[in-house]
Amino acid sequence: MSLDLRNCPNCGRLFAKKPGVDLCPVCIDDEEADFQKVKNFLWDNPNSTIELVHEKTGVSRERIIKFIRDDRIIAEGLTLDYLLECERCGKPIPSGRFCQKCQEELVKGLSPDRGRRQEVTEKGNEKSRMYLYDRINKRGE
Repeated sequence: MSLDLRNCPNCGRLFAKKPGVDLCPVCIDDEEADFQKVKNFLWDNPNSTIELVHEKTGVSRERIIKFIRDDRIIAEGLTLDYLLECERCGKPIPSGRFCQKCQEELVKGLSPDRGRRQEVTEKGNEKSRMYLYDRINKRGE
């Protein structure tokens, strides 16, 4: 097993990348400290704007928006002077990357039933199409 060494996109430090972690340990600690500042400020000052949170905490607007996109902050306690849009359909959303409808469609597309045998009609003839799921199940028989 080899180490996946990367340069941190924030500070440029070399670090061993772990799955799902794109920053070096120092920048992760900094980001977590910023999150705690924003969280504590919003706890005491609900319905603040991103600009006010930025001014009072010193946390960058981009990082505050990242917390909203990552679903770490929900816009219910924050007045958005920045509009988040679903990355799939463009509908305005309070947090995250996708609206509820698109999330459900994406999850539905990943369901295990999707790969099962389906009947396909071609010129009035019914044919069954074999998918990988069926091949795996037939091996067990």
